[in-house]
Amino acid sequence: MKIRPALLRLLALVALGLVFLAYFQPSLMQGLSEQIWACF
Repeated sequence: MKIRPALLRLLALVALGLVFLAYFQPSLMQGLSEQIWACF
């Protein structure tokens, strides 16, 4: 299975965005993770 470079770049940007949010907005990420956790 070959992943397109554009898709890989998008995934990298999403990952960076999440890290950025987790670093600068810990309370927001905590609320988000709690919502995700509640789904399982």
